[in-house]
Amino acid sequence: MVEKYEQIEGILHSFREVNRAVACLIREEADELDATVVQIMVLWILKKHPNIGLGELADHLQVTNSTMSGVVDRLVEAGLIVRERSDLDRRTVTMRLTPEGDKKQNEAFGENSLLTKRLFRILEVADEDLMHLLHTHTQLLEKLKGKGDEIKDGERAV
Repeated sequence: MVEKYEQIEGILHSFREVNRAVACLIREEADELDATVVQIMVLWILKKHPNIGLGELADHLQVTNSTMSGVVDRLVEAGLIVRERSDLDRRTVTMRLTPEGDKKQNEAFGENSLLTKRLFRILEVADEDLMHLLHTHTQLLEKLKGKGDEIKDGERAV
């Protein structure tokens, strides 16, 4: 049983280290651009999904609407994004990048950014290994989320 706990500990440690390395890389890029991690992530999402609402933006970043509202306020004040009323539904407010926001987003995520250059190093790993990694992550997520759980004698459902 001790060996199984050690295996789990090694797996969790690996996840933490990868997560920490990515977070540090994004934070380094954000610091370079005099922005926060959340701010540059908002710019990235709005580049991919222009004219989305606050709730959808908050969902993408897994934060509350009130947290996102404050971030958006600061980005509007900085001239990086604009809020606009939807042409389809005047009650709906959407957001998009300004030209300055698009420039800042490109500085953070464009092909010449430190972030992109380092993230693209991942693609130096063999395609087969990357596909195996993604497949394994899918399996792990299914196990962690309890898909296919059956209650056995002496165990409890999560």
